Amino acid sequence: MGNEKISSEEFQKFAELIHRISGIYLKESKKTLLSNRLSKRMKDLELNSFNDYYDYVISKDKEEIIEVINGISTNETYFFRHNPHFIALFDVIIPEFISRSHFPLNIWCAGCSSGEEPYTIAMLAKERGYLNRKYIRIDASDINTEVLNLATHGIYDNKKFRETESGYIKKYFKQLNDKNYLIDEEIRRSVNFFRFNLIHDSTDKKYDIIFCRNVMIYFDREDQNKVVANFFKALNPEGYFFLGHAESLYFMDSGFKFKKVQDAPVYYKE
Repeated sequence: MGNEKISSEEFQKFAELIHRISGIYLKESKKTLLSNRLSKRMKDLELNSFNDYYDYVISKDKEEIIEVINGISTNETYFFRHNPHFIALFDVIIPEFISRSHFPLNIWCAGCSSGEEPYTIAMLAKERGYLNRKYIRIDASDINTEVLNLATHGIYDNKKFRETESGYIKKYFKQLNDKNYLIDEEIRRSVNFFRFNLIHDSTDKKYDIIFCRNVMIYFDREDQNKVVANFFKALNPEGYFFLGHAESLYFMDSGFKFKKVQDAPVYYKE
């Protein structure tokens, strides 16, 4: 195909499909972004119009929908992002659980992207002597299969270290070339990665700590309420829920209690 741009009607069809499948809400301002990302896949498939691609997507059951979601989901993250959350976790919250002989701790990083968040937790757990299944078990999920593949391989470029102290890089990464680094094998094996759709999937597993940071901003209010209710159900009593620093449950009747732990705003289930 050439430089064809997606029409408003075509954009609406894809936006509704993406929202229905993933909960991701695309505003009209994202039209160019969607057009560019879908065009790459259309070129691979030698399809000439967005309508042709839409018909192709809905004829292929789940497999092509996954390609669409991979193409449009946002995956910007890095190690030690918003570090006050990790300081609160390891200085206050985990010691609180261990003082009550509550272990192993089940931690879930939902919407983990390429794995920097759960690996940050794993490195800090290793530093404190908690990195074994007696004390901590880390699950990490995302809807995007491409970023999960990156996470399981554990290779990162140096842009991911902009908030990482050099000591952690030296201790937990092997430099492969000028810009790429491989994470330590013990850290990599300590995280269980899996695909999970926050809108349509459910879990019977119970967690003590859930991270879902910078994910809810892509959902509308109805889906936010649904996802938060599912997290509340999945969290054990006296468990903690971490959102992104620009996210809040202020306008929701979620059941969670707001709590300031050192410099970190967190939510608590009584």
